Amino acid sequence: MKKIVIFLLLVFFLTFTTTSAQVDQTIVVQNYYWAKEGKIDEVYAHRLYASKVRDSFGLAVGRVLKRIGENGELSHVIWECEYNSEAARIEDVRLLTESRAFEKVTKKMGMLIDKFERGVYKVN
Repeated sequence: MKKIVIFLLLVFFLTFTTTSAQVDQTIVVQNYYWAKEGKIDEVYAHRLYASKVRDSFGLAVGRVLKRIGENGELSHVIWECEYNSEAARIEDVRLLTESRAFEKVTKKMGMLIDKFERGVYKVN
């Protein structure tokens, strides 16, 4: 479990390189959560709570999606958020990494999931 928490924190703090051409390009970030057995509803509820914490900091809330159906290969929960630029995303990450409250959110999520992945996409 400690490895999952450490992994989540490392992934969360990960930032990506920017080029001047990308600075003003809209990007979408999707976090994918695979819940532990019997924890899907709790993961969903906790991700909604995490969005409320983001809102309390004045950050974009994004949206939370809960999978329907039984496809075992897909994540159970997705959090998705759109940013006006990579710079906005980097500032978002910076603010969250400085927050003890969000660190607690991340640690609890680590106890609820078996797997976490993140996708970052540019929007045309």
